[in-house]
Amino acid sequence: MRLVSPRLTGTVLLILMCILPLSQTEAQTAVLIEDESFKSDAQAAIDSLYNQNQEEARHILKPWIEAHPDHPLWTLWSGMELWWTVLNDLHNTENDEQFFNVMKQADFEASRLLRRDRDHPDALIIRAIANGYTARHHSNREEWLTAANIGRKAYQAYSRLMEVVPNLPDNTFAEGMKRYYAAYIPENYPVVRAVSWFLPDGDREEGLRQLGIASRDGVFARPEATYFLGNILLNYEGDFEQALLYFQELVKQYPKNTYYSRLLARTLHQLSQYSEVAEFAENVIENSSKLPEQDRMILEEEIYYWLGLAQFRLGHLPEALVSFKQSYDTGQLLANSSRRPLQALSAYQAGRMSERLNKPDEAGFYYERVLDQENSDEAKRLARQRLGALN
Repeated sequence: MRLVSPRLTGTVLLILMCILPLSQTEAQTAVLIEDESFKSDAQAAIDSLYNQNQEEARHILKPWIEAHPDHPLWTLWSGMELWWTVLNDLHNTENDEQFFNVMKQADFEASRLLRRDRDHPDALIIRAIANGYTARHHSNREEWLTAANIGRKAYQAYSRLMEVVPNLPDNTFAEGMKRYYAAYIPENYPVVRAVSWFLPDGDREEGLRQLGIASRDGVFARPEATYFLGNILLNYEGDFEQALLYFQELVKQYPKNTYYSRLLARTLHQLSQYSEVAEFAENVIENSSKLPEQDRMILEEEIYYWLGLAQFRLGHLPEALVSFKQSYDTGQLLANSSRRPLQALSAYQAGRMSERLNKPDEAGFYYERVLDQENSDEAKRLARQRLGALN
């Protein structure tokens, strides 16, 4: 079988596109992102999607889907629904392939539309979002080169979108991320300084300002901009109180989103606000019975761990032991339990609480469970030390 040159194939397709007339339907794919009514409905649908209510989000979009059934936006939307499946439990890889395939299909459909209309705003934003989510998930899997290459495609689409629709608030998300990290990386990674001329102009303060605009006014990027603002302020700027406000805003806006609840508990712990951690975690656990079983277990594996640490810091050792055991037992029921870092951490802490409560046999049992894990080398080292001290 003879292979056809990709360059030749592309040339033939280009010639055909130039000489064959487009149908009326193909030539006039609606530009939804410039329709104020759509933007309002899209923001409401995004809020429902991020609040883990996919059915309500689809209901909001239904009139637009029926009016424009062939629009590539709906393939992207399916990918965004899958995004929350993979993000809620990053230790479960079984949905990765489907997620990547749907986002690849969204990118393909957008590129096909761009071949007919090279500056179609919807197609540009679909390419930017599809590749942006894909790059982020490849980075979750530590596939850095792939993430960088796909991320570049996302930014190229955003760059063109900024020229085509310069006043679109979502543009400020990409611009803000670029401005902030182009300044932050050379300042904090000396090895990059030698090639910093290769980076675009950076400005940390301007980057944060642009992200603030996206977090208030963006259509698709609004909640993501809020998340990245909190993450940057917490981990890079050291503005803990302001970061906490952004995470609290996300939890208030999306109370059914267990990812944000776990993030807020983690942030409160980092800020040593142990009473607040305990109060928040107990409230989340009380409401978790309303969640689907899988979502509830994913939430409880982590939230019980942060609750246990808070109880320990507050001097409530018996309660802390119960929480660490609950975290460990719940995680054992989830996918890839031997590779879940919280399993090693919760087992180790259960061992420490057992020791402090004069339960050496129980402590030994949990230290052995730490050694069963396929990660968390530091927890394993400490567990071996404690086992040696017990024997």
